Amino acid sequence: MSLTKIIRDIQVKFEAIPAPSAILYNALIKRILSRPELKIAQEISQKIEKGILIDLGSGTGFLSIEIAKRAPLLNIYGIDLSRKMVEIASSNARSFKNVKFKFANAMNIPFETNFVDLIVSTGSFHHWKHPFKVFNECYRILKPDCEAWIYDGCSNPPKDEILKLKQQYGVFKYLFFSQIQKAHGFPWKIYNTKIKRLLEHTKFKHNFQMILSDGWMKIILKK
Repeated sequence: MSLTKIIRDIQVKFEAIPAPSAILYNALIKRILSRPELKIAQEISQKIEKGILIDLGSGTGFLSIEIAKRAPLLNIYGIDLSRKMVEIASSNARSFKNVKFKFANAMNIPFETNFVDLIVSTGSFHHWKHPFKVFNECYRILKPDCEAWIYDGCSNPPKDEILKLKQQYGVFKYLFFSQIQKAHGFPWKIYNTKIKRLLEHTKFKHNFQMILSDGWMKIILKK
């Protein structure tokens, strides 16, 4: 069994990231992921300026805070299953009034039906033990005609995408980033087979698309 397979199995078994890993993530990993997440924050601020946004699996709050900087009228709620992540994120966001963090399970998001204007999730999909339930919960809380943007790693993107990422980040940073994506996501083939079939059986049914974006697989779900 490969190391990558072992890591993936552990991530699914333990949905919540342990406290030591949360501290490591805050200190190191976000430095590697900050560039693509800054781009996501910019895309979101162009998509929506006010309303309710849920950051599902918000980690130490980097993305939520960057969105809050760009969209001060948007109310942002970060949801995470790790109490340590919520603690660190809340500390990081002390100076922002429009972002709050909650300890909660993605299968039971503590918001009303038809309440949320946009859901975003980066790098948490591969942790979900019951993704079918999470997707349907996203459907429940979204307002009609609103979307969820689910980003997760793609471990073997097409060659033209790899070349583009190397040019954008440099070879050394790309190699490090690609190793993170291998352990934190799914292969291209899995997205286009098993995950596609899973999504077709959720309440979103055929109202979704998958797009490669900066090494992420971006799944756009529309209610």
